[in-house]
Amino acid sequence: MKNKSSLRLQLMLILLFFVIAILGFIYLYQTSFLNRFYVQNKIKSLKDVSNTVVEVVGYDDIDQVLDQVGMSNEVCIRVISNNDKYNYQGACALRNLDNFVINQIANETINNNNEMLFDDFHYQRRFDSTPEAIYIYAKMIKILDEDVMILTSTGITPLTATISTIKSQYLYIAGVVILMSILLSFLISRFILNPIKQINNESTKLSKGNYDGTSVKTSSLELDQLNNNLVSANEDILKADKAKKELLGNVSHDLRTPLTMIVGYGEMMRDIPEENNEDNINVIIEEAKRLTTLVNDLIDISKLEDDGIELNKEKVKLNDLLTSVYHQYEKYCIAQNIDFELVLSDDIEVLVDENRIKQVLYNFINNALNHNDKKDKKVILGCEKNQDKYRIYVYDNGDGIAKKDLANIWDRYFKVNKEHKRYLLGSGIGLSLCKELLEAHDLNYGVDSKVDEYSKFYFDLDKTS
Repeated sequence: MKNKSSLRLQLMLILLFFVIAILGFIYLYQTSFLNRFYVQNKIKSLKDVSNTVVEVVGYDDIDQVLDQVGMSNEVCIRVISNNDKYNYQGACALRNLDNFVINQIANETINNNNEMLFDDFHYQRRFDSTPEAIYIYAKMIKILDEDVMILTSTGITPLTATISTIKSQYLYIAGVVILMSILLSFLISRFILNPIKQINNESTKLSKGNYDGTSVKTSSLELDQLNNNLVSANEDILKADKAKKELLGNVSHDLRTPLTMIVGYGEMMRDIPEENNEDNINVIIEEAKRLTTLVNDLIDISKLEDDGIELNKEKVKLNDLLTSVYHQYEKYCIAQNIDFELVLSDDIEVLVDENRIKQVLYNFINNALNHNDKKDKKVILGCEKNQDKYRIYVYDNGDGIAKKDLANIWDRYFKVNKEHKRYLLGSGIGLSLCKELLEAHDLNYGVDSKVDEYSKFYFDLDKTS
């Protein structure tokens, strides 16, 4: 496994790389490209001034205007016409051009679509040992059928001394910037990375269930949120761990009871021939069915945690579906002296996975039977019109559910009553499976309840067209 550097070192290296890259770019710009940009700006200034001259040629006060334009832009201007009507020459190198050179410039400009830049002129200043390059921009125009040539020029002073000065200053600037970037990395490390490191160290306790993120002091909302999320995750892990232990205990009890009865009745039938009768065989069959239901529900929950349950929807007669579920419980309720009613509405068709909807109703009815200790137990499986939908419900006059628990009863590991009871005809996994199945159908569902009076679990179905 490759060695990995700390976040602090990585941050410092990133900042240094970024600073060096920026400094390198500035260095190239101020040295290698400075002269090029300087020349380009000078040439642009020549062309802009030339266009300005075109607009003012012919004015009575052209000399005053061109003097002002030339001084403000540090550009020399000369205007030459054939009959000397539009002549102007400033006090600069252009007035020293002889007629031969002027004619040469004019001919080359005409041959180049009446515009041309000359960058090969040099002259020697009186007190300067370095010749200064002169850029001349020539433009030919016509004014009242008269040819007029506009010349603008500017000197290009070598920037060798300027670039050398910039290089000397650059070393000091680069040193200061690098030191500041190192200082910045330490400040970031103190106010951001150190809290992250503390949170990381504390989070190692998460698996043990004793994470206490409240002891970590942070300086930003994002880090506070991260710390709070870890605290919340720790609480959820503790709750889930405790609930899973309860679930394991409940499932173990539900497995052990039917297994004990199957083994007990089987041994009794083996050892006592007269006990080998239909009633005892039916007990074994019912307990085996109970085990099958429990295992199937556990498998369904496992599927929901992995890839979800695939539904096989088809058109079903709603009254037939409810009647079939009712008959599954009818004999049991009669034997247990439980008032079990079936209430039907319109005979409509619905598009559902029939087996999954029956599974939901089985859980609702088992829940109603198991949480009702009254002598006059009453359970209703019914259907009623609810605006444009049909509401399927299971009502019981049992223990009811407190308001504070209503929002949690659909949670996978939540139990209102911690005392375990053997589930009569179902797995006892809870209402979480019902929630997943109903949401897979995209159905509205819920529960109305009042403590010690009633509970009514329901979901809504649409009539198929």
